[in-house]
Amino acid sequence: MKVIISDTHFLSRTGLEFILNKHFNEVELLISTIEGYKVLSQQIKHFDPEIVLLDYISTNISSEELLKLMLRYPQVRFILITEWLPKVELMKYFQIGIKWHLLKECDEIEIKECIEYALNNQSFFCNKLIQFIHSQNSEVSKEMRTNADCNGILITNREREIIQLIAEGKSNKEIAEVLNISVHTVLTHRKNIMKKTHANNTAGLVLFALKNNIIIPTNHFLFAENG
Repeated sequence: MKVIISDTHFLSRTGLEFILNKHFNEVELLISTIEGYKVLSQQIKHFDPEIVLLDYISTNISSEELLKLMLRYPQVRFILITEWLPKVELMKYFQIGIKWHLLKECDEIEIKECIEYALNNQSFFCNKLIQFIHSQNSEVSKEMRTNADCNGILITNREREIIQLIAEGKSNKEIAEVLNISVHTVLTHRKNIMKKTHANNTAGLVLFALKNNIIIPTNHFLFAENG
């Protein structure tokens, strides 16, 4: 597995390198401490990594530049790891369609799990970030930093499919028929999805999915509540 760690902070780089070597076999690492879009783009082009662990603040990579990288290198999984930021700044990165985002305070197991899910192309977000985005606060509060659960939120490919069908107004029965699964399985998935995303209803779930680019927008959404 080839990985670029793009971070100007020594302790962060050292910690990520330790986690990769401890939990994954045959890791080939490129450590990048140089700021800027052009340098990172060149490194990705020449090194051809599967994963880039990116602190976009310390390396000065804007959301627009990250989107360019994502479009230019669609085979690369960009896992974002950064400090707390104001919501307006975080949302710039969520809105371009990122699938993996952690905080530097996330623990070893959560970072390991995020990398594993990235390798399987399944979304994974720090739960604290999701709770913050759902909150009414523009700045993270001391209470949220200390009390919020930091277990990661992963959205599996199957859950992504179900959220998309929910957004299209499909009933539970119709979703079951499309995916060739039982209605009971659909209901179980819906319950798990609502719990993961902290959504109170279907409309809230769809808005969350749209905001975080989990689903593809269509011309209209019916917000079907029941099946």
